[in-house]
Amino acid sequence: MNKNAQFIVADDDRSVRTFLVHALTRQGYKVSAVTTLAGLWDFIMSNRGNILITDVGFPDGDVLDVLPRIKRERPDLQIIVMSARTNLLTAIKAQKYEVIDYFPKPFELGKLIEVCNRAAKFFSMTEKKDKVAFSASSSNQLIIPETIAIPLVGQSAAMQNTFRLLTRYSTTKVPVLIHAEAGSVKEEIARTLCQIGNQKPKEFMSINLSYTPSDEHLNLLFGHENILKSTRSKTLFINNIQLLSSDAQRALMSYLDKSNLTPYRPERIIVGTSIDLRNYVSQGLFRDDLYFFLSSAYLSVPPLRERLEDVKTLSTVICKSLSEEFGVMKNLQGSAVDRLQAYSWPGNLRELMFLLRRLFVNNVSNEITVSEVSLEINELQSNFSDDKEKSLRDSAKYHIEKYFNSLGDDLPSSGLFEQILREVERPLIQATMRRTSGNQIKASKILGINRNTLRKKIKQLNLPLSRNGYK
Repeated sequence: MNKNAQFIVADDDRSVRTFLVHALTRQGYKVSAVTTLAGLWDFIMSNRGNILITDVGFPDGDVLDVLPRIKRERPDLQIIVMSARTNLLTAIKAQKYEVIDYFPKPFELGKLIEVCNRAAKFFSMTEKKDKVAFSASSSNQLIIPETIAIPLVGQSAAMQNTFRLLTRYSTTKVPVLIHAEAGSVKEEIARTLCQIGNQKPKEFMSINLSYTPSDEHLNLLFGHENILKSTRSKTLFINNIQLLSSDAQRALMSYLDKSNLTPYRPERIIVGTSIDLRNYVSQGLFRDDLYFFLSSAYLSVPPLRERLEDVKTLSTVICKSLSEEFGVMKNLQGSAVDRLQAYSWPGNLRELMFLLRRLFVNNVSNEITVSEVSLEINELQSNFSDDKEKSLRDSAKYHIEKYFNSLGDDLPSSGLFEQILREVERPLIQATMRRTSGNQIKASKILGINRNTLRKKIKQLNLPLSRNGYK
């Protein structure tokens, strides 16, 4: 460890500043402290300090706005950012201007000291060499969006790793696997990943495998429609990749193995799944080589119940969007936001979006009250708690009505009848096979279909053929 490295701690919060100065001094480092952006700039211009630990917001400005100037004046300076308002934009700017790391406040001192020690070690390796020239890199090419996509709004601790990885992956072209529970609006996350990593806008194409029968997947990707060919030099997002048929999996893996020899190919492939795809691999339902290829970069997005502190910001952004859509300004009562934060949101972000939409449509006043929010949430909770007592027909009716209500004034896409049958077919056959411990003869009698028909459907749905898969 090199103790010659000199640290600058920049923070207008006296308690944080004092805490960090003492902690770094105990590590044996020389430490200086500044309280304003102007004071920090004086240190930069006087060539003092080697490693900067800085807050984002100061009374006289935002440090992220001057990072490009700092890097130009002091390309050798290593920078660590910490902020109580860390969000996706913070992560993008930190990556764009090659900050070595950033920490949301409150931070873990042990992790911060670990990063500081690494920075000091790097300084010891480079102090006798020429200073590194400031030059553009793939990180410098990041685009800072004017607005943040709704699924990525927030600054909770649970989202910090998602922000870091998303900005890191955006500078490459490797495939990305987005793992997020249903209702997370994965397409918008994939679109953001594509947009912030390209100086020139790239076309984005999205397909959802749940809308296509499994026996048509091969044709969708390589046949008459040939999605892969039509997405040449575009970003292709394939949602619900776990549903991809075995034949299409085999063909896609073969295509990816030879993609460098193919005259047409997407610039990038991003896939989404709401399940842990590793379980499908272990059960033989998904090819391991295809999984390893598609998960070269793995982006996990926490469900809304794990970041309830973001509900207030999310609700504000959603209400603003709805106000623009309906041409009328409506706000949430403070206590109404508290009620939203107290709910666990089993339907994830999409459930919050549709609940607020219903309130906008049905509320005549410009303020949405806590009683109106509570009525909606109580109805949702009642529907979920009554599920076990409902008949199969009542349950189906409830979920179908819920689906239509979620569309607002829009109509479903064509092929709804077949889509619903596909949604029901897989869990029905899987549950029956589990109940019979994989005995196809017993399962076919229970279902009232021919054994050969059952076997064909099991293959089409990528379910296990052997009894071992249902133990």
